[in-house]
Amino acid sequence: MNNLKDKNILLCVTGSIAAYKACDLLRVLRKEGANVQVAMTQSALQFVGETSFSALSNYDVITQIFPSKEGETGLEHVNLAIELDAVIVAPATANILGKAANGVADDTVSTLLSICEQPTIFAPAMNFRMWQNKSTIDAVDALRKHGKIVINPEEGQLASLHEGEGRFPNTHTIINSLREVFDQHLPLKNKNILITAGPTREHIDPVRFISNRSSGKMGYSLAVQAKYLGANVTLISGPVHIDPVPDVNMINVESTLDMQRELNIYINREHNIDYIFMVAAVADYIIPNPQENKIKRKDSTLNIKFSKAPDLIQELSSKTDAKLIGFALETEDGEKNAKEKMSNKNLDYIVLNYANEPNAGFETNTNRVIIFSKKGSKKEFKLDRKDRIAAKLLDFIINNK
Repeated sequence: MNNLKDKNILLCVTGSIAAYKACDLLRVLRKEGANVQVAMTQSALQFVGETSFSALSNYDVITQIFPSKEGETGLEHVNLAIELDAVIVAPATANILGKAANGVADDTVSTLLSICEQPTIFAPAMNFRMWQNKSTIDAVDALRKHGKIVINPEEGQLASLHEGEGRFPNTHTIINSLREVFDQHLPLKNKNILITAGPTREHIDPVRFISNRSSGKMGYSLAVQAKYLGANVTLISGPVHIDPVPDVNMINVESTLDMQRELNIYINREHNIDYIFMVAAVADYIIPNPQENKIKRKDSTLNIKFSKAPDLIQELSSKTDAKLIGFALETEDGEKNAKEKMSNKNLDYIVLNYANEPNAGFETNTNRVIIFSKKGSKKEFKLDRKDRIAAKLLDFIINNK
């Protein structure tokens, strides 16, 4: 469930070098369907111009306490404060933390914060010594005691080239905090999920390829629903006609070997993957030596040599401790084939659906699936929209201990 849709958010940007990162946060909020009004301090304007935020938010940016346009009363910030659902201060400097903690209202943002009683999230970004300064520590403590949410900054290299705690929090972390403000349960918070989706293409020559029928809708639906549940999602996608999923790490590939390479890179880099969903319709056979030039139509037959493709799922099962979920698309003997695949490939779960059922399987917005676990449990989800099926699958896996 996306609980950010149609929410009214005030995004306050203050004078940190990380101010440009607020543009990405604003972009994700808008993609999630939120209405966002931006307010900026004068020091923030030294780092990023208001035009960028105005274009991304589709609203004029609030930069002054007093009216600058004919007809304004100077009280727009008061009316705005009443209509909001939540406030995000990102980046939050040591200066604004101190002001907000002590009731100082001497600029646009601090004035708005002194009026707003809505849930407020601070996403700090500053030099590590500023974050460790006793005054900042006291300000953060005071804000938290007053019910404000102050996210700890991340550790790493800072703009000053020092190493330490002070980096702007990850956009996904801020979005998760906002979801929690609106009482969304996040059972996958801080969990890392890897999903493959779509088909692969195996080139015959520069203009022709063979592929599997797959729209990618099921894999993309799982990525969206996992994100809504708080997960850090990486989606490795073959060629599809679906918009990228905001707030998800998107990796685009074409061939089976491309997907194999990206999976290995990710597995080797990340040692704490919690769930892997292998939804992609990967080729069983590949063309090891595609023609360099277009093949001309001159013979009555054309022979193409195929070789067996690598078994990506079986490779993964020996490289990770993550829960491994496979998908089986069948036309006959579905349950028997799915269970055999689960056993042979050492899967924790397998999801069965049928290619020859009406309104299910290929290139549809709906699906009917049956999920099996290696522990022997089984659950059928009747024909429904793929995003709802995805949510049900995740719920089953999370709660099937």
